[in-house]
Amino acid sequence: MTTHLASLARVAVIGAIAVTGMHLGAPVVNPVLVGFILAVVVTPAVRRLEGRGLPRPGAVLAATGAIAGIALLLVAVFSLSLIELDSALPAYQDLLQAQLQGVQSWLADRGVPVSVRPPEAPDGSALIPPLWEILTGLSVLVVDFLVSLIVTVVMLLEADSFRAKLVRSLDDGARAELSRSASNLVAYVSLSTRSGLAAGIAVALLLLLLGIEAPALWAALIVVLGYIPYFGRPIASVPPIGLAWLQHGLPGALAVAVGIIVIDLVVGRLLVPYPAGKALGVSPLVIVLSILAWTLVLGVPGLFLGAPLALAVRAMLSVSEETRWLAVLMEPPGEDDGAAPA
Repeated sequence: MTTHLASLARVAVIGAIAVTGMHLGAPVVNPVLVGFILAVVVTPAVRRLEGRGLPRPGAVLAATGAIAGIALLLVAVFSLSLIELDSALPAYQDLLQAQLQGVQSWLADRGVPVSVRPPEAPDGSALIPPLWEILTGLSVLVVDFLVSLIVTVVMLLEADSFRAKLVRSLDDGARAELSRSASNLVAYVSLSTRSGLAAGIAVALLLLLLGIEAPALWAALIVVLGYIPYFGRPIASVPPIGLAWLQHGLPGALAVAVGIIVIDLVVGRLLVPYPAGKALGVSPLVIVLSILAWTLVLGVPGLFLGAPLALAVRAMLSVSEETRWLAVLMEPPGEDDGAAPA
């Protein structure tokens, strides 16, 4: 017990110093972390391309070029959809006023006199930021993503050298644990991508059927936020449900909400063998706490980095014999964990 407490104290001190430094350097740390995660995820694809005779630089550029193309496609979808929504904003404000008046009348008929007004920003400006502010934010994201791609390319080009250094410095057990963690991360991203694409396409078709504006935007949002376990899909579902309420009232909002829930259940049961969070090999409670903690430390990128960083922390704790017991505590519950001792 004393040894465990001593190792826990050392981990807490080192972790506090590291987290403080990451918080202070978040603008630089975030693109580097994203680049590292992309490098781990893309490594199997690079190896397959090398196996087909493509040299390492060509394989790296092909893989990262595919990522850049997908990112540019998403930026184009978001930009065009936001321009479309911005042009229709006056009509949405009128719809919002009409819906709020309907709510006020419904409450008044039941003896609850309430004055309901459209919400405004604290400074009295419009609730939705101007289009130029949104596009400026997207441009900042593009710059950060380019930095991440550069980090990814450099890491992939030096992957063999880094692997050789690990072979010299770590024992077989530590290398096996790091390899397992990398495989878990690849499986997590693969499952999140497949389930996100399936759910996004189905939601887009649902919104088209119901006549909801900008279905491609909300489908892309579901795909992107699907990389946030447990939180992503609910957050991504709020805008289309709210827009359905503006366009079609409560029945439209309920139809979209029920449709998204059904789609999520069908995708989870039929198209994905198990939840993406389970692929990480980390307890769901640890994943949730990690997402919340890293969001406080790194800002919005922490929502996406929280789950992979939980896996990285567990892998690092598993390397040392002193801290391996902490890594075991972070693992998902097994079949025998809840059994009482005989």
